[in-house]
Amino acid sequence: MARGRLRFLWVPVLLGAAGGPAPQVPAPDLGGIRLGSSARDVREVLGAPDRTQESIGMRFWDYGRRGITVIWREGESGVHAVVASRAAAGDVEEVRVGDSEALLRSQWGTPARTRQQGRFLDFVGAHWVLSVELREGTVVQMTLMGATDAAR
Repeated sequence: MARGRLRFLWVPVLLGAAGGPAPQVPAPDLGGIRLGSSARDVREVLGAPDRTQESIGMRFWDYGRRGITVIWREGESGVHAVVASRAAAGDVEEVRVGDSEALLRSQWGTPARTRQQGRFLDFVGAHWVLSVELREGTVVQMTLMGATDAAR
């Protein structure tokens, strides 16, 4: 994907909601990991996880030194979510943990949703959500996850 400003779109949660489905905007990658990536693909990029865990119908691969967690849903072979908690995890379209809210907004524009009095900013595309947690004007965590269609 070309460098520069990425425009995110608000997508109705249910198909058939006012305005219909949004145009297809491909999900960005986080730290070189794309949604839907296989376990083999993740190992090629990140190597073996420092720790694995299964809980609440999900499988977690933690890369503690790098500050990245990869999540799969039970019964699905592709990555469902990627969480970055350190700058070493990598960037999403030139923004990483530790960057300022000002840089985030200059790169990504206006979020689709703001939660908890500005603590979380959600950027949404077709079938994906990128949620950014802020503390005192600084990005402290980024979570890229697949979004499911609740109407199915």
